[in-house]
Amino acid sequence: MEYAVQRYAATRPWAKRVGQLYVQTVQAAEARAQMKDVIKRELERAAQVFEIPQAAIVCELALAEAWGHFVRHGRVISHLEAALASALAHTRQPSNLPDTLNLPAAAFFLHVPGEGGAFVAHQPERKALLLTLVRMGFAPDGVNWLQAADQVELVRVEYPGELAAQLGGVAEEWLSLLSSVLNGLAMMTQPRLELAKAWESAAPADWVADAAHPSCAKTRQKARSQLLKSGFGEVTFCRVADLAGGEYASQGYWRRQAFGEEKANSRLVWVAPR
Repeated sequence: MEYAVQRYAATRPWAKRVGQLYVQTVQAAEARAQMKDVIKRELERAAQVFEIPQAAIVCELALAEAWGHFVRHGRVISHLEAALASALAHTRQPSNLPDTLNLPAAAFFLHVPGEGGAFVAHQPERKALLLTLVRMGFAPDGVNWLQAADQVELVRVEYPGELAAQLGGVAEEWLSLLSSVLNGLAMMTQPRLELAKAWESAAPADWVADAAHPSCAKTRQKARSQLLKSGFGEVTFCRVADLAGGEYASQGYWRRQAFGEEKANSRLVWVAPR
């Protein structure tokens, strides 16, 4: 399984129930309260066999909430293609995020090849992002989730404020992944970014075909519902044409460009590494 969200669904016994709670409950706060009860019961059962440290409980609650929002908003996965991920890894993260973000969903998973990824939840009314970072190798095959000792890093970022002060408490071992995630989010505002949507490769071909039916909206809606209910996600592949690739002699960076009446607004412009 390529994506951490797939491995989460396959390894956590409460994943399906938590997803249902967040989809069926109108208020996210109510879903969160019920989610905590579900996980508490499961952990109490597990504690009869394994010793569960408090850090693991905190981690699982954070993951469950991120997973719930991910399911609630359509299981959207954004995948940075390898060449773009490499270029962004050689790009200094912006000092600020853009004034306006261009995200694929209110909550989604951003996959960074070779590093891991992040559950992203957008709070537009607060102009904030909640990031739940997970490393590559999350929930390894053949290892019980209680023994895997999966770790997460929770980061809250407000925009368009300065990032440095907000990221001061992030552990050093997470900074590389966090930088790639922030660069990926900034990249989503760039006109040169190309997006291509596709369902996971394991999804049934006939359902995928129906989900793209050229003339019948009802068929498309039914097939999409079948795919989502069966746990298949729609992946948006993000790429930029004509990237040099390979080794870079100089780092990329972000340039802030003022625009609008009296230049009251600003946007980021990516200068790719060379």
